[in-house]
Amino acid sequence: MASVQSQKPACPVCNQTDKVKTMQAAYDAGVEQCAPPAVPTKNISMIRTIISCIVLVGVCIFLVIVLIGGMEAQLDSTFMIGLVAVTFCVIVLALVLSFQAFQRIVKGDNEANLLLPAWEHAMEEWKHYYFCSRDNVVFDPRTEKTVSAEKLASLRNFDDKRQAKLEAVAQH
Repeated sequence: MASVQSQKPACPVCNQTDKVKTMQAAYDAGVEQCAPPAVPTKNISMIRTIISCIVLVGVCIFLVIVLIGGMEAQLDSTFMIGLVAVTFCVIVLALVLSFQAFQRIVKGDNEANLLLPAWEHAMEEWKHYYFCSRDNVVFDPRTEKTVSAEKLASLRNFDDKRQAKLEAVAQH
């Protein structure tokens, strides 16, 4: 245990190592200020599209089965052909809407993938930091200085800066 203690860097505030933890260990212990940068994701909902398509197709198929499939139904052939045509159009519409929803998801995944290098850089930086629970400070042993709350916040919000750059590039 003494060798592990000697490998920990000393806190620049108290110059002690006994309360120094890695950022991961401090976060696991419940210290919120030591939270790592979040993995970039894009949440794109397509549940409304799916439910709408299921309901429309279901209603049309139900009408085809009940109105055309019933033996006692004495319907005009024009009406039956029209109902089948409407059902076919609704099925095609459902396929088109599903394809568009899928394309939105792919676009969101691609945007999130553009943020991965910035996230990896932020994680590498975060892994170098340590936390001293005695002084309640985060510090960088490479510079032997404490890390400000603003620096930690900017480390966690790397995607805001990257998103601004992406929007600027998209406008040109």
